[in-house]
Amino acid sequence: MRVKDPWDNQLTKPLLTLFLFISVCGFIINSFYQIQQTRSFSEDVRAQVKAQTLNAAAEVGEELEKIMTSVDRFAREVTATPDKTFVLKLLEDEFAVNEDIYSLNVTFHPYQYQHNVRYFSPYFERLTGIERKYNLVDYDKPYKEFSWYHRPLKEGPIWTEPYYEPQNNVLMTTYSVPFYQYKNAKREGKLPLGVVPSDISLDHLTASLKELDLGLGGYGILFSEQQNLISHPVFSHVREMENLGDLVSETEFAYLSKIAGCFEKDLDYLFFNGETLDNSEHYAACTKVPHTNWTLITRMSSDMFYMDRDERRQNNIHIIAWGAASFIFLILLMTKIRKLTWTQNNILLSVTLILSTSLVLEFARSFKTLEQTDNVVITTQAQREAFSSSYSDRMETMHVATPEYVATGLYVESLEFVNANNVHLTGHAWQKLSASQKTSVEPKLAFNHTVNSKIEEAYRQDLKDGGLLVGWRFSIETRQQFDYSKYPFDHKSIELSFNEADMGGNVILVPDLESYEKLSKMDNPAVSPDIVLDEWLLKSSYFKYRFESYNTDFGLDTFFNQNVAPELNYNINIEREFIGPFVTTLLPVMVMVCLLYACVVSMKYTPYGDLRNNITAVVFTILLAHYSIREHLQIDEVVYFEIFYFLLYLVSSLFMLIAHQYYKAKEETGDGRIYKRLANIWFWPVMTISIFIITILTYY
Repeated sequence: MRVKDPWDNQLTKPLLTLFLFISVCGFIINSFYQIQQTRSFSEDVRAQVKAQTLNAAAEVGEELEKIMTSVDRFAREVTATPDKTFVLKLLEDEFAVNEDIYSLNVTFHPYQYQHNVRYFSPYFERLTGIERKYNLVDYDKPYKEFSWYHRPLKEGPIWTEPYYEPQNNVLMTTYSVPFYQYKNAKREGKLPLGVVPSDISLDHLTASLKELDLGLGGYGILFSEQQNLISHPVFSHVREMENLGDLVSETEFAYLSKIAGCFEKDLDYLFFNGETLDNSEHYAACTKVPHTNWTLITRMSSDMFYMDRDERRQNNIHIIAWGAASFIFLILLMTKIRKLTWTQNNILLSVTLILSTSLVLEFARSFKTLEQTDNVVITTQAQREAFSSSYSDRMETMHVATPEYVATGLYVESLEFVNANNVHLTGHAWQKLSASQKTSVEPKLAFNHTVNSKIEEAYRQDLKDGGLLVGWRFSIETRQQFDYSKYPFDHKSIELSFNEADMGGNVILVPDLESYEKLSKMDNPAVSPDIVLDEWLLKSSYFKYRFESYNTDFGLDTFFNQNVAPELNYNINIEREFIGPFVTTLLPVMVMVCLLYACVVSMKYTPYGDLRNNITAVVFTILLAHYSIREHLQIDEVVYFEIFYFLLYLVSSLFMLIAHQYYKAKEETGDGRIYKRLANIWFWPVMTISIFIITILTYY
C-alpha cells in the first residue's frame, strides 16, 4: 500500500497561511512591547535624573539665597544709618542674631569712615564654629584676592570666584554688596561708600549634595564660572582648584570632554546616558546653580535604576523566535505554491534557523547578569567616598558609631582552575592605616570562601603622614558555585572576597584606589597584564561591595550589622575562548553530522546491512566524543553543548527507523520515495530547528 504524502493535503496551504499570520502578529506585538519597555525605562531614568539634578541645584541655590537675602537687607540698613559710627554696633548685633550667615563684614572705602582712619573693615566669622573678630587692611590694593571689594564697587552685588582658605582648610566664596552714604545716593549717581561681604564655606554650601540619593556610587560636583572644580567627594581635587582643561586629561574625569555642553553659558539642563559616557552603569546630568554661573554635574549609579536584564534577554528571544517562525512559514508557503524548490526550501530554512540561533547566543551574551542589583561597583575615588558617606549615614540612622575605613589593595599574579568549582590565586595584598587608626586598628587580612589559604607578611613600613603600610603575599584556593550549563559560550565571575579578620570589629575595608594608575573595569587595575589564563579571556575586573546578610550574630554583642554588612570583593570576569571548544568539541560534532547526512544521501545506493553498520559506527564515534567532553569538564550538570550529542543519538535512531521503513516500502511496493524525501529534504531543517529550540531553552 502506498503511503500518501501529507504535503499534498488541501489543508496544508490555509494552515501555513494561518500560522504565518499568527507568527507575524506575534513578532509585531513582541517588538512593540520591547520598544515600549525600553522607551519607558529610558523616560523613567531621564525623569529621575532630571528631578535629582534640579533639586540639588535648587537646594544649593536656596542656601545662596539665604545669604543674599540677609546681606542685602543688612547693606540697606547700613545705607539707611545716618551716623556711620553706629555701623560697628549694627554689625555686632546682626552677626549675633542671624544664624544663616557664617561671617559678616562692613568695609569702608579708605578714609570714608573717618577722615583720619584709612582702613575700617571689622570682620566677624564663625566658619569653624569659634567666633572671631578681625579688622581687614590693604583691601584697596589691586590684588585678585580683594575682588570681593573692587568688583561690587563697579558691578554691584556679586558672588566671587571660590578660593582656597588654608587657615581653615576650606574652600570659600564671598557674596559682596555695595552700600551708600544715604538711601537715595545710588539713584542720584553717587559712588558706593563701601561694601558688605559675607563669606561662606563651600563645605556648608554643598552639604546638600552629599545628602542627595544618587545611588551608592553616585555623586555631585560643582564647577565655578571660571571652570574650576569647587566641590567633589575627593577634597584633594578641590583643594588644588583644578581647572576643567587639566581635569579632562585624567582618567577619572575623561567623561567631562564628552559633556562639554554643560559649560555653555546658556545651559538650562542636559542629560547624558551611559553610552555617551562609555560607561553603561552611570548617567550624568548638568544644570546651572541659581544666582550664580556655577555648573552642577550629577553622576548617578545604575543601582538607582533597576533594569531586569533577564527580562530584556527573554523579550529579545521572544522577538527572535516569532521572527524565525514567520520566515519558516513564509518559506514553507512559497514552497507549497511552487515558488521555491525543495532544495531552496532546505537551504533557506537551515540558514534562517542558524542565524536565529546566532542571534539568541549574542543576546544571551550581551544581556547576561553579572552583578546582583544590590552590589555596588567602585571604580573611582568619588564613588568610594560617596559609598563611605552613604554607609556612614546608614549606620547613624541605626545609632551605630561611624566605622573605621581601612584602605586595602590587591594585585593578582596568577589564576588557575583547580577543578570545576575551585580556583587557585596568588598575588599581593596590603593595608594602609592612617595615623589615628594605628592605635585602634590592628592590620589583619583574610579571605572568605577559601578551602586553602596561605598569607605571609611581606613588608611593614611607616608612611610619611604618620600612617602604617602592611603588605602580605597570598596563595589561596577559593571555592565558588560556577554555572557551566552554557558551555562553551559561558563566562565566569570570580570573586575574591576580603575579610577584615576581626569578627565583630567596626571596620570596613575600602579599596586603596590611589595605588593604581588606571581604574576602569577594562583596565583590570589589580590583575597582572602577564597573567596566564589558558582557555579564558580576561574581560574586566573591579572592586565592588556585596551586602552579606547573616541570620546570626556569631555570639558577639558587637556584631551589630549582620543584615547590612558590606563585604569588599575584587571581581574578575572571564569569558571562555571559543577557538578551543570549537576545535575540540564543535568541529567533531560538525563532522559527525556530515557523516550522518552522508549516510542519509547514500541510502538509495546502500544495502540495508551496510547502512546500519555505517550509522552504528557514527553513533559509536559520538559516544566517544561525548565521553571526552564529560571527562574534560568534570561536572555533574548537563551543559548546553552536551545536548547536541543527545540530539545526534535521537536523530540517528530516527533515521534508522526511516531507513527501515524505506527498505520495507521499497520491497513491498517498489516505491519508497516519501521516506527518501523525508530523510534527504528534512534532515538539515530538523537538525537546525532542534538546535534553535535547545538554544532558546538553555539561554531563556
